[in-house]
Amino acid sequence: MPPENEVARLVDKKKLERADRESRIILDAERQARDAKTARLRKQRLSAEPSGEEQKPAPPKPRG
Repeated sequence: MPPENEVARLVDKKKLERADRESRIILDAERQARDAKTARLRKQRLSAEPSGEEQKPAPPKPRG
């Protein structure tokens, strides 16, 4: 029993489990979309590069 000045905290475990499950579904979907975009951009970049020639990496941007 909590002291008089404290309120008992009720934890709805089913609600927490549901929220955890739903957030995991959303995060997995976002990760899949990000991976697909990365693969698409990598493929596009590789097809745009001239084959046989090695390009110099871009010089680092100055920080200010």
